[in-house]
Amino acid sequence: MDERRLRKFFHFTEDDLLANRRGQFSEHQKKRLGQEAKAEQASARSSATILFVIAAAGLAVGLTIGSIAPTITGRVLILLLMGILWPFVWAGKGVKIILSARALQEPRLRAVSGRVHIVHHGEGEYTLQVEGLEFDVDGNPSGAVMEGDEYTIHYLEATEEILSVEYLICGK
Repeated sequence: MDERRLRKFFHFTEDDLLANRRGQFSEHQKKRLGQEAKAEQASARSSATILFVIAAAGLAVGLTIGSIAPTITGRVLILLLMGILWPFVWAGKGVKIILSARALQEPRLRAVSGRVHIVHHGEGEYTLQVEGLEFDVDGNPSGAVMEGDEYTIHYLEATEEILSVEYLICGK
């Protein structure tokens, strides 16, 4: 197996692989992941703010309509739906976005070893399956990875982004 093809296809260096084997990130990976985490945090804050505004608007609408509804049943239903359920759902989505972005602040390196299966999903979309995990890849990995061969894939736990790949043995 050509190690250079693996490095080129998955965009990692020998230093990255050596650090990943030790269960650590290389300096280059730390820098890149830190920059990505900051960008994701900023995006998450913006998205969450929009969702919190939607939640507050629903609450305001619910309170307004609920207070002028002609029947007590109508008031209760509007207050329940728009005053409680609506804000809870939208604010909950905002909190979930913030928490998922926060998970990238402290990245965890994981590794999985086993036979690789290449799955083509059509329109140039491929995934690699290893020991029950599925990794999205950019483009056709057939030139870098051989179906049925054994590899160790070092990846980021939160996003399952492949950081480096190591060829182990031929599966045929």
